[in-house]
Amino acid sequence: MLRLSYLSCLVLTIIFVITSTSATVGAFLTAASTRLPSHTTSVSKGTSHNCQTRLMASANDTQSTPPQTMKRLVLIGGGHAHIQVIKALNAHARPSNMHVTLIDLQSSASYSGMVPGCVSKLYTLDQVQIELLSLADWAGIEFVCGNVTGISLPRDDDDASNKVVQVEVADDIGKGSAIIQVPFDVLSIDIGSTTRDYTTIPGASQYCISTRPISDLVHRIDREEEMLMEKLTATGVNNCPVKVVVVGGGAAGIELSLAMRARWNSLLATSDGISQPTSQLSITLLDSNDKLVPSENDSCRNALKQVTDKYNIEVRHNLVVNEVTSSHVHVCSKDDVDSSVEEIPYTHCIWATGAQAHELVWRLHKQCGLAVSKDRGWILVNEHLQSTSHSYIFAAGDCCEMTNRKSPPKAGVYAVRSGPILIPNLSRAIEGDMDNLVIYQPQDDFLKLLMCGDGTALGFRFGIPLYGKWVWDLKNHIDTMFMELFEPANLPQYNSNNVDREDVEGTGDGRYDTTQYDAVVERPPPLQPEDAGKLLLRTDNDVDFRCAWNVLRDMMADEEYKTEVLRVVKQLSAVKIS
Repeated sequence: MLRLSYLSCLVLTIIFVITSTSATVGAFLTAASTRLPSHTTSVSKGTSHNCQTRLMASANDTQSTPPQTMKRLVLIGGGHAHIQVIKALNAHARPSNMHVTLIDLQSSASYSGMVPGCVSKLYTLDQVQIELLSLADWAGIEFVCGNVTGISLPRDDDDASNKVVQVEVADDIGKGSAIIQVPFDVLSIDIGSTTRDYTTIPGASQYCISTRPISDLVHRIDREEEMLMEKLTATGVNNCPVKVVVVGGGAAGIELSLAMRARWNSLLATSDGISQPTSQLSITLLDSNDKLVPSENDSCRNALKQVTDKYNIEVRHNLVVNEVTSSHVHVCSKDDVDSSVEEIPYTHCIWATGAQAHELVWRLHKQCGLAVSKDRGWILVNEHLQSTSHSYIFAAGDCCEMTNRKSPPKAGVYAVRSGPILIPNLSRAIEGDMDNLVIYQPQDDFLKLLMCGDGTALGFRFGIPLYGKWVWDLKNHIDTMFMELFEPANLPQYNSNNVDREDVEGTGDGRYDTTQYDAVVERPPPLQPEDAGKLLLRTDNDVDFRCAWNVLRDMMADEEYKTEVLRVVKQLSAVKIS
């Protein structure tokens, strides 16, 4: 039975933990080197794959057939933390004796923060994806596209040999699968998570659209829209009521409810020419808690209720799902699971129930004793993002849980923030320097931003509800700023045929760029607390989001200033959403 809990696990600025994962059999093997290292390969008969094995030219031929002294770093998953590692440890910055391999099931990774905007058609799919293949090629990093099936480790933890990752890839002719052995000295895992209970609740995987993998979510909604358009053409809008049910009352569920309203509302609008247009679209959000965003205060919850009311989202609380059929979601009361079952009709059902550990993590736990949390299966790491059971294994993002402190929520912002910590720790670990690893101290709270699908957004910070066009402008700026880091046009262009390592900043000595992507060196002087409080509560279109963002940053940097601004906010009227 599924509890539709609040998805604090997903950041509101960065909704789905993004992420490409090693969940199914891969299609091809790609290398960003002039020729592949001599991985041990075995071929087995299996399902045919469409993609072919191919090689990509390297930006630097130091990747070609590494010598015995080469140190091997293997990255499993192209998540938010790892893409920063890939960029930093490029062939022109990392030591010449470091060989890096990225393993992922897909050649691109979706940026979770922009996916609801993509569903509501504010972005195209291309705009929310990072091309792992081209990024690895630019960085001179080997890319293996396939499914990780296991890891082999030596019996002696001090034995540096015989550490390999087994990866299933398509064979050269695309008619079977090959198992290759990828050796490593240090391993890092950033594979995100799967959708909770999607495969265990009867009917869910058969009839519902899951939020993961993210690219599949977008493609399936596109296909549903195509079929809907055909039906509208055949029957007309008045004869085509659409009932969308979203299962899961957290950030993902809330945003997807708003995204579907923005996407299909005009498509299903009807009018008699006299009264206000109405829509044949109904949207119901199912939540297992007694209120949305339970970690926020009443002011924030009231603002969210104004938003769901404005966009006609019906929210049903204290419900759990026990079955999904082709036409109804069967629910019962969370407080009384033996109560009578209610059948909620739907035409489209989206499964947005939060994070669950990948089967791969449980497999590694059984194979080699990788430490995981007993109840959820998250990889257990210390303050250095280092496995508590294997010192040469690291993990970041949704797939891990910290043991030395309260672990942060499963939210993309924490995966993004961990990237600059992972960069020096992996580079030091590969050199055997385990005594000088950087400590990761995740922030206690973060700016949560919910897009409304119409060019406005709702946010929460310091218990203050934020709403308006400026909030959407801020969210869009934060997300696109991160994406621009990996745009091919913005990556440094090196001369791959004539690289002088001594002339490249950060070459070979670990001086990588580890600043947070949104770090600001200088800001204008803080506004007076009264002006700052008034600015944050404004909902008109004339607010400059940069000024409001600076206020929030000033509040985070100065506790006394924050207290004064909050005092002003408390004295002013609550946010009115219209």
